[in-house]
Amino acid sequence: MLISVCLCTYKRPALQKTLVSLQEQNLPDHCSLEIVVVDNDIDQSGRAICENFKDSKNTVRYSVNGERNLSSVRNSTLENAEGELLAFIDDDEWADPDWIKSLYLAMQRYGADAVFGRVNVLYPDTAPEWIIDGDLFRKDIQKTGALLTKGATSNALMKSIWVKHNGFRFDTRFGKSGGEDTDFFHRMYQQGAKLVFENQAIVSEIVESHRLNTDYLVKQNIRIGQTHWNYLWSKQRGLAFIKTGCFVLAQIVGAGLFALGNLPFGKKRYMRWYLLLVRNLTKIKTAVAGGNTVELYGNH
Repeated sequence: MLISVCLCTYKRPALQKTLVSLQEQNLPDHCSLEIVVVDNDIDQSGRAICENFKDSKNTVRYSVNGERNLSSVRNSTLENAEGELLAFIDDDEWADPDWIKSLYLAMQRYGADAVFGRVNVLYPDTAPEWIIDGDLFRKDIQKTGALLTKGATSNALMKSIWVKHNGFRFDTRFGKSGGEDTDFFHRMYQQGAKLVFENQAIVSEIVESHRLNTDYLVKQNIRIGQTHWNYLWSKQRGLAFIKTGCFVLAQIVGAGLFALGNLPFGKKRYMRWYLLLVRNLTKIKTAVAGGNTVELYGNH
């Protein structure tokens, strides 16, 4: 069985480490691996890195999509992939040697359509203490076998039938804000896909220095709030819409109180609550008045 690793990149030297980790995978029996790289840089900065692996055991196929839209680039990886299974990893991450095997075995064990794994977030020495202590970039971790309603392309394996026969693509409306993967996998869930978590399928990343500040964190959480409205809340009707609204309001009250209560103790205590407040206020603002979507990608 062929597994295609779908990998988008843009001017990241860390791609080298990602590809090395993919060449070192301990694959399941009777499985082979191809790595499908689509470069969003029209200057093809990733080509030289990929050519370093032209004689490697796992084929690396390189192409370019210069459109300033992350969803479009992700869709190019789907179109170029030939595998029965599609894996996803980011170009600033590296995978544990048993990453693919852990995802694959979980898919077989739970009869899943898609499996998601753990992302270990590391911080550079230059990271502010309040970000490290608050672990403000940590990713959600679930128990192995936990059922999910959405997922992310930072660590995933899915059956390609959803792409080849069901026509699934990443929505280009999310191509500059991010959240396209949340929307993609939630739509799979809505159409009956079984999504599960595997805690032993591990990738790691180091947070880039330009993200280690309040401005980026606020923009990121505004985008998360907007994405929640766009992919979920805006599509609900009746009682479900009201229940979500009540939950969001409760989150605003709780986060606001905890943020104020922790304000005297410094950023490392109040910032997580403040960001939760920003996220949920954005949901209400977007629901009531709309607003311009925060663009985190495509402005290069």
